[in-house]
Amino acid sequence: DSSSARVSTRASQPSQTLGTMASFVMSASAVKAPAAKVSGLGFRKAVSAVAMPVQSKPVQARAAFSVVCGKPGAKAKTNKSAAKRFKITASGKVLHRRPGKQHLNGHKSTERKTRLGKERQLGREQLPLVKGLLPYSRKKIR
Repeated sequence: DSSSARVSTRASQPSQTLGTMASFVMSASAVKAPAAKVSGLGFRKAVSAVAMPVQSKPVQARAAFSVVCGKPGAKAKTNKSAAKRFKITASGKVLHRRPGKQHLNGHKSTERKTRLGKERQLGREQLPLVKGLLPYSRKKIR
């Protein structure tokens, strides 16, 4: 069963590597079938032929990433297109224009066009990106 088989992205020792397929590596000790048969199988069958011992490892939380331009230690520069597109409020919220009101507005209702003309708060996932693009913003981005 492919759900019970664990696929390793790296072989523990390069000498034991049997073959690579897509983004996984099969080790020689983990293959049930002979190597000649595994090489002709499809992706799912090859994965199901690999019997790796299932080990429970603690899942690490993914850290939020930020955009850093240039070399380490270099002077940070404000991205001018981002500076024109985003507005930071006094409380630190980041606002952006809503898309969909540039053209082809004839069939849209007045209420819809009014709503599209207002600014909306940026999502939490995007805040680290904006912080990296606007390193010298006067107000702290929250």
